[in-house]
Amino acid sequence: MNAVPVGVGAPRTPLVDLLPPEIEMRRKQNRAKRLIMSAVVLFLVLLGGAWYFTYSLRLSAESNLAAEQDKTAAKQEELKTYDYIPLVRAALDNAVAARAWAGSADVQWATQLNSLLTAAPTDVALTSLAVSAASPSEPFSLDGTPFQQPDLGQLAFAGHAASEAEVAAFQDALDALPAFQNTFMTSLTIAPVDDGGVPYWIFTGSTRITSNALSGRTVTEQSIVTPSPSPSAESKG
Repeated sequence: MNAVPVGVGAPRTPLVDLLPPEIEMRRKQNRAKRLIMSAVVLFLVLLGGAWYFTYSLRLSAESNLAAEQDKTAAKQEELKTYDYIPLVRAALDNAVAARAWAGSADVQWATQLNSLLTAAPTDVALTSLAVSAASPSEPFSLDGTPFQQPDLGQLAFAGHAASEAEVAAFQDALDALPAFQNTFMTSLTIAPVDDGGVPYWIFTGSTRITSNALSGRTVTEQSIVTPSPSPSAESKG
């Protein structure tokens, strides 16, 4: 249609495109070529950017790997300075085991027997004592009772007392001591006396030796020692 405004008053006549079809076709082909070339250039730019990014990541990873390998070699050299620790630990474990084995049945008998005699009532006199104690190779045994409590052996005794009550008091006094338990009187008889003599009672019995009788001389207090840093670690810090 005519592009002349209506106010001009020019006659409205149809417009005719006088360009040959070949020129219009060539223009369309040129636009299509430019669009394709732009897409190809954009694709190549994106492809180049992706390659550069991947290449940068590879260089960074190789650099980090080389640095960590250097650190690994340095750490391995530092670990060699601690090769003595397993030997020291083995020696320590051996010493602790030997100490425990040697002290597994270590009892200060003078102290324990003195406490036994001190606990006896004044009217009780012991005439014999026999100890069958445990050894380091067999430190504990069962007490032979229905409860089967482990202990360090047995102490058998015999004596005489003025009355049955004194014998019972002696039994209670033994069980009250921490080193002994399960005191048992095996026999209690009255002794024959001459005319005018004072009657007295003869008794025999035994008591079990508990782990509280152990001297504790092989037990030591261990203190935790904070290890000092190695010279290589201080130089790195």
